[in-house]
Amino acid sequence: MDPMYSGGTSNQTTDLNWTDQVSQLLGDWHRRVYAAQSAHYASADLFRKLNYAVGVPTIVFASIVGTAIFAGLEKDTPRAFAIAAASIIAAVLAGLQTFLRFSERAIQHATAADWYSAIRREIEQILHLPVKCRGTAKDCLDEVRKEMNRASQDAPELSVRFWRREAKRFGVKERLQMP
Repeated sequence: MDPMYSGGTSNQTTDLNWTDQVSQLLGDWHRRVYAAQSAHYASADLFRKLNYAVGVPTIVFASIVGTAIFAGLEKDTPRAFAIAAASIIAAVLAGLQTFLRFSERAIQHATAADWYSAIRREIEQILHLPVKCRGTAKDCLDEVRKEMNRASQDAPELSVRFWRREAKRFGVKERLQMP
């Protein structure tokens, strides 16, 4: 058993109900919020990169079109077709950037990751305190559970790929859901 998640001897835990099962549950929650934190930070990084990958070409193509318009165009020349293509690409990229909201989504995932990080630190603090300083197990679990629920309700949805990767990395065991 991981010493971080062990609850101490039964003599210490009797009064406050800090059993090994309670400490193991907190350990499981710790792994879950750590995995969620990491997955949200990874999502935020992806959306930041996508924002630049779409935003920079949008600026480049829009600049080309704007410059070409001032330079004047002759009809039916290769240059006119290239400028028309650049104009279409710029419009499509600008539309995608607006519709997909990469920057906004990156901020939402970073905020969720920060929230999960705070919950993770709270659990670590609880687990490192002497049992007699933790308060009752039920009160502690209730507070952490409520905070985890609030974070998951307000967080943007994670991709299955990011979640599975981080859950595996942190040893999160998924419970089978019955239909």
